[in-house]
Amino acid sequence: MCGISVTIGKHSNVKDIVNQNNIISHRGPDDEGFVLFNDEGFKIYGGDDTPSNVWEETLEYAPNEHIKSANYKFYLGLAHRRLSILDLSAKGHMPMSFSENRYWITYNGEIYNYIEIKQDLLKRGYEFNTETDTEVILAAYIEWGSDCQNKFNGMWAIVIYDSLEKKLFVSRDRFGIKPLYYWLSPIGNLHFSSEIKQFTVIDGWLSKLNHQRAFDYLYYSLTDHTSETLFKDVFSVPPGTHSCFDIKNLDKGLSFIKWYRPEENIEKIDFEDACIKFNDLFKNAVLLNARADVKVGSALSGGLDSSSIVCEIANILKQKNKSDLQETFSSCSRNSLYDEKKWIDFVVNTNKIKSNIVYPNADDIFKDTDKIIWYLDEPYQSQSVFLGFNVFNLARKNNVKVLLNGQGADEYLSGYDEFNLFRKFTLVKDLKFFSLIKEIKRDNTISGIKFVTYMFNRVLPKKIQKILLRSKSSPMKLIIKKDILKHCNTNPLVNIQKSPNSIFNISHNQIYINPLQKYLRWEDRISMAHSIEARVPFLDHHLVEFTRKLPVNLLDSLNYSKKLLRDSLSSILPKEIQERSDKKGFITPEEDWFKNEYHEKFKELLKCNFDYSKGIFDESKILEYFENIKNEKVKFDYSYWRIISFCIWMKVYKVELE
Repeated sequence: MCGISVTIGKHSNVKDIVNQNNIISHRGPDDEGFVLFNDEGFKIYGGDDTPSNVWEETLEYAPNEHIKSANYKFYLGLAHRRLSILDLSAKGHMPMSFSENRYWITYNGEIYNYIEIKQDLLKRGYEFNTETDTEVILAAYIEWGSDCQNKFNGMWAIVIYDSLEKKLFVSRDRFGIKPLYYWLSPIGNLHFSSEIKQFTVIDGWLSKLNHQRAFDYLYYSLTDHTSETLFKDVFSVPPGTHSCFDIKNLDKGLSFIKWYRPEENIEKIDFEDACIKFNDLFKNAVLLNARADVKVGSALSGGLDSSSIVCEIANILKQKNKSDLQETFSSCSRNSLYDEKKWIDFVVNTNKIKSNIVYPNADDIFKDTDKIIWYLDEPYQSQSVFLGFNVFNLARKNNVKVLLNGQGADEYLSGYDEFNLFRKFTLVKDLKFFSLIKEIKRDNTISGIKFVTYMFNRVLPKKIQKILLRSKSSPMKLIIKKDILKHCNTNPLVNIQKSPNSIFNISHNQIYINPLQKYLRWEDRISMAHSIEARVPFLDHHLVEFTRKLPVNLLDSLNYSKKLLRDSLSSILPKEIQERSDKKGFITPEEDWFKNEYHEKFKELLKCNFDYSKGIFDESKILEYFENIKNEKVKFDYSYWRIISFCIWMKVYKVELE
């Protein structure tokens, strides 16, 4: 929806918060605003992108001065970049105030059930002047305090200031869909922002490498798995947490309270009833996510998750006797091995849909990578990001401001192997060895070797697991110079691979540690790069909470992942999609590109950016490794891109080793 900037501290200056806000103009090109506070009161400012109708409005939070004229000492600054989605009028301007300017908010996200919450608040005597969800958030906070978070269904990063109590309330949504970072400057100012790049334009900033997180990324392809980032001293506010603190007492430090703690209970329900319940919850999630005052489209990959959303929207429109033409956006390939158009067509031809398709050109990788990394803040692991970047660009060209997509379903609906392996493990626990052997023989997705490895990981002592993980073969052992990251011996996989003993814990790891957190960052950045709001109906918390309480046999079966989703939506999914078993994800012909047509260009891309890695890598060994991949002496993986992407990231953000 938007982008926010917050500066706190007695040494605050106008230039810093203006620069913070300007560098994320892509997040909110429709409006901008500032409010600065000191002991005498506050002043409200607009900027170059504040539209004329906002200046003309007689709102208590409307600006009356341009920020360029500001010569105002302040201890707190709130700034906002608006992407107008709800109530497109000037009344949606932010930062917004409520209760005679006592409470102020700058906020990024959407509260989908704001209409229902508003009805409740109206009964309690509250009056509203806008049709925004922002005003509802403020009233809800006044009424219920931090408990308001439990009433919200949506995605958000919220900062609310109580100017009477001098307290700042900071909140992030349950699953970390919308980003929020913080950094304490060398002079003691505390800054919050939607993107890390906002800190780079503040006085006193120096891009310093977080060595352990760099090690995690390069060796294990992990990012976003902790609150730390690849930038030293820059942290992400943890998902499902909040903080409320006195802005005059920052010396006490900053701590976050976990407000979202879903219960782990097994739901006693048969499969048929589970399907009915899931169907109802999913339909409601899609309905809420489709609320907007602008055009809403869907990303369609041809896979089960995105197809489910598109088919549900088509079903809803049909039930409402609406003739609206749904619009979808897809990425396809000229290489038939990687092309999903056949599956996309099954969905499109079954429903009333206008399909928009882009065929990304690999040549653009070498032109766009620097730009994509700048938008992402941190390096990325494969060209699936490049495909997504092209899909959102296509949507923007078609004037679509909101795009629904299937992100988040795999992590709790048995989209990954661990669910299948865990189900087989339960057969061992229940002494059903005949069934286990029968399954392994017939399973097209899970090999016996993979299952034996999984079993060993569950029963081996942690000390032995650590040794095995540490000795795991990786090209990085040869490529990274030991003296640079020599102190980074902590293996993040030891903590992630805790042999979870329930579906609840498996999904917890996949939602909060790896891989969903990095996918959500990618999704947020590449969508907002094109000023588009990405929404994820599968992360409706009612849907997630219900499904995570189900036993594994309701979610997974032999050669049939996402059993509950497939059967729940069988009446609206094309049969070909419902029965599809060749899960591909958002794939590219990346291996073919690297080994064949673009091999020399990838090598040249490395050479052009290698020096920015400041001695971390051994260039000759990298090039040898690249040749070994091309000649199939070693198996292809995405480590080649992690190396290139990391070098370019260090260049783009001028990262120093310290």
